[in-house]
Amino acid sequence: MEDTLTGAHERPERIDRTLVGEPMVIGARTVQPVARLTGWCMAKNGASGVAGGGWVRLKPVEVIVREPDGSEQRVPVLDADRQAWQGIWRSGLAVAGVCLALIAVRRLV
Repeated sequence: MEDTLTGAHERPERIDRTLVGEPMVIGARTVQPVARLTGWCMAKNGASGVAGGGWVRLKPVEVIVREPDGSEQRVPVLDADRQAWQGIWRSGLAVAGVCLALIAVRRLV
């Protein structure tokens, strides 16, 4: 329920927005960053006032590049942390699989 005087809402509210930054001219091209804002926010209106809090994550998604001739390209921004963690998990699973195979072969021999 939202309080019309303060904008406070008693239940957590999900945040999911795409934000487009200001265009920047670099040489003959114009670039514009695009990011995604996700998270949760909550506010509570009590007798002593309004209290609130939240959690947000801002993640770059892509860069829009406009050429002088009017054409436009969208260049995705890669998530280096995610790629690193995927590599770590895959390596760990590969090592575990090799160890299990060696144990199975050793038991057969």
